[in-house]
Formats: sequence, structure tokens, C-alpha cells
Amino acid sequence: MNVQEIRKFNRYYSRLLGVFDQNVFDLNYSMAEMRLLGEISRNPGATANALSKYLAINKGYLSRMVSKLEKAHLIYKIRDDIDNRLFHLYLTKKGRDLNEYVDKESNQKVVALFERLEPSEIDELIISMKKIERLLEKIMVTEMEDL
Repeated sequence: MNVQEIRKFNRYYSRLLGVFDQNVFDLNYSMAEMRLLGEISRNPGATANALSKYLAINKGYLSRMVSKLEKAHLIYKIRDDIDNRLFHLYLTKKGRDLNEYVDKESNQKVVALFERLEPSEIDELIISMKKIERLLEKIMVTEMEDL
């Protein structure tokens, strides 16, 4: 296995997408916090434990992010009917609005990023991305339902 080539690609791809931006779209939230908000949007009622596994985030760090988003009135928790140790997470109206804004801005960023590519090159890129995702499914699930 050529570890250096994999790491080189990871560095390039991370730089390309700007994942090391401290704040997302000049908001007071990190990329990880916005990713958590987005996953709660796509998986309403998910538990913190399921999100921690899916996002591969330490439970303590995830707990701090949940607290911050809850204090900002972006999410709320509902205790599980059967297991009172579990809480299901949902977006508030304010959280849905913020998530929609970030989704819209992210979509525009992707369009701008690839505007110099020809449609056939974008198609080729998408096919390659799907292949990478299919191969990496052996390492990490691609959807929360797969947990």
C-alpha cells in the first residue's frame, strides 16, 4: 500500500474543500458543529450515540457540541420513551433555517469550485467519487441507517 499517495490525496482534497476553515461562512460555528447540525437535519431523532459513531467523533466532544447547539436554540432533545438515558435530537426552527442557509451556501461553493470543469469532466469526477465511496464502505458506513 502506498500510504504517502493516500495521505497526499487527503491533504489535497481537504485543502480543496476548505475543511480547515475555522468558521463556516463567517458564522460562529465550526465545520464539525455544522456537520452535526446537518446530520440531525437528515436524521431527525438520531441519538448522540448514533451520531458519535456515524461521524466518528469522540462522545465527549460531541456532547460539548450538542450543548453549544442546544444553548444557541438550534437543536432540542427529547428523552427516549423506553430508555430514559437516551435523548433524541431534533432541529428547532432556528436550526432548520441555519442548516438551510449553510446547505445553500455550500451548494454555491461547490458550483463555483467546479465551474472551470467541462460537464463531461464533472461526470467523470462523480463516477470516480462513487467508486471511491463504494470501496471505502468497507471501512466506514456511508449512511446513518447502515449503523
